Amino acid sequence: MQQFQQFQQQQHFIQQQQYQQQQQQQQRLLQSPPLPQPQQSLQSPPPQQTVVHTPQSMMHTPQQQQQLVQTPQQHQSLASHFHLYPMVEKLTDAIENGTRDQNSDALVTELNSHFEKCQQLLNSISGSLGSKTMTVDGQKRNVEESEQLLQQRRDLIVEYRKSIEDIVKIEP
Repeated sequence: MQQFQQFQQQQHFIQQQQYQQQQQQQQRLLQSPPLPQPQQSLQSPPPQQTVVHTPQSMMHTPQQQQQLVQTPQQHQSLASHFHLYPMVEKLTDAIENGTRDQNSDALVTELNSHFEKCQQLLNSISGSLGSKTMTVDGQKRNVEESEQLLQQRRDLIVEYRKSIEDIVKIEP
């Protein structure tokens, strides 16, 4: 039991360190100046690595941590489409210049495509959250049913004991 508690404490300490490192990395990224983007490129920026932050209250077991890490990996290809700022900047420049040409039309089309992919990602995340909520509700129902069955068994055991005691008292 003591080894298990030590293991849990070690895991908690490691998770705290990882969380702090992620926070520091995010702060550095937020404080660093944005990289200049070429004005004529119509391609989307390269996919950036997503950082997943989970509250410490959600970090209970390594199995749960694996589940939390796996979900973002499933959506990582779509998550890169959230980096829309460079395209919006290019479109803003085109609008400010007052020129509507193939480049601005292509920017609008590309931006619409990225927004649709973002919507797919959000719908997917929403669906997975909904299924997890249903799973939790289902587990709550199972626990309640198990508690009811357990109480029924306890009542039956009490009745059985009473009947056995009555039989033993009757026999000389």
